[in-house]
Amino acid sequence: LAHVMTSKVYENSAQRYMGEILLNLDDKHTPEAEEWIIKAIKADKKDGMMFYLGKDYALYAELLKRKKDLPKARESLGQAVKIFEECGADGWKRMAEEKQALLI
Repeated sequence: LAHVMTSKVYENSAQRYMGEILLNLDDKHTPEAEEWIIKAIKADKKDGMMFYLGKDYALYAELLKRKKDLPKARESLGQAVKIFEECGADGWKRMAEEKQALLI
């Protein structure tokens, strides 16, 4: 069971990292980055990997911010804040709250 969980963490994290890499390459890779980030969100949600799900939502908020969709970016950061709070990840929660406050 531990091997399966470890494998899921790597697989799901790889999806998020692919999204992050593509997001940071250039604007023309944004649609592909979004696909990878959404895959990571779905996988982490399904597998109950809550801390990683919070990181997925925070990354998705960055993508949405770059697309100038500030309401959805705030919503995604709100999800990240809630998840980090539930996980007891206070530092991550604080970072997400600070980013959320800047999206005015």
